[in-house]
Amino acid sequence: MSRSPVDVYRGLLFTQLEESIPGQIETIVSRFTDSQFVGEKISVHLTRFVRIFTRLVAYLDGRDVATLSDVTVAIDVLDYFTSSSKWWLMSRKDPGFVLRPPSREPREFIKSIADLQLSGATLQRATTAADKLSRFLVEHELANSALQGELREDLLSSWALLSAFSCKAQGRNVTTEADFETGYDIIRILFFHTPVEDFTTLTTIRRLGSHTILPQAANVGVSPGFDKKLNESVAARLENVHKDQLAGMASSTSGASRTILTNSIRLLGQVQAVKQGIERLEDEHYDSMIIGALEMFDKIGISSEFLQDESAAAQIFQGLKLGEGVEERIKLLIRRLEGLVVDSTGNKDFLLQYARLVPRLVALLLLLASKAKVSPEAPLTDLDLKKGLILLHYLISG
Repeated sequence: MSRSPVDVYRGLLFTQLEESIPGQIETIVSRFTDSQFVGEKISVHLTRFVRIFTRLVAYLDGRDVATLSDVTVAIDVLDYFTSSSKWWLMSRKDPGFVLRPPSREPREFIKSIADLQLSGATLQRATTAADKLSRFLVEHELANSALQGELREDLLSSWALLSAFSCKAQGRNVTTEADFETGYDIIRILFFHTPVEDFTTLTTIRRLGSHTILPQAANVGVSPGFDKKLNESVAARLENVHKDQLAGMASSTSGASRTILTNSIRLLGQVQAVKQGIERLEDEHYDSMIIGALEMFDKIGISSEFLQDESAAAQIFQGLKLGEGVEERIKLLIRRLEGLVVDSTGNKDFLLQYARLVPRLVALLLLLASKAKVSPEAPLTDLDLKKGLILLHYLISG
């Protein structure tokens, strides 16, 4: 994917902010008003960073007015750069966010850049890049001078922040020219190459992992009678027929791929049980839960034929091949989900008590990711997983 700089800058310049957005951003960044960075309050730089990414998310989503939901995504983008590691390895070839567990507390990390010094080389490179941007905007007659000036300031702050985050995360207190190159390149990758799903997935995975229905669903019992019917179903038989194919992904999916259909059905049954006030799935609930699962898939625009048609299910199994680097991404994603679930419950032993929750969640994710692929025969990509996450959140929230 590649986007034209002219189109992106035009989109940023002409994307409007809802009236409530400036106040919302100010509320969020106000805790950083006491610290200075590059001659201004850190909160000023953060405001510009959040503002430009709020506009970017709305633009990439095809809208000309940004909403508070876009602010939320922009804050999650900021959180990604301040809480995770190795983000500076993002490249044009691999322009997506890596959904890994956080490695630091973002608020304290942001405050820590007040002690950091931007070198003369960094400042000079930033000024040169900003001047080049200004000439580009004027040359292409993009908006008026006031809007051009705001975009210039937003980008200067964004470059400075990412340069500082890169420097600080690697244990240094004085930036180098290479830190600016990192910040500059990351912004270009995000603007011109990163899919919109990557941005929205940062928010989606946080909401999914902390969704209140997950611990409630984990607490729903599954009776031997319900399990017996499920284990005698067409889905279970197909899993057995294709067990060799499914086993190939088992090590990277906590075993979830071995029983991708039946694990998905169990979780959907538990989710439905929560919504219906059922504490334990009995054999008499089986038929209604299967029908409910079909309806849940259809509601989010995913054909449920794979639960009814053997050839459709077989096609999913045959397409469950991982693309390059995806195995590691799945492992990191699982750790991220586990951390979010534990944090949301406040019980560090929760997943010891309910060890089947995450494997069932991952099974359903893989199922949805396989349905999100452009080509059924193509290997699963990181972007497919992210599209699957978005669908999964819709599915359990509906």
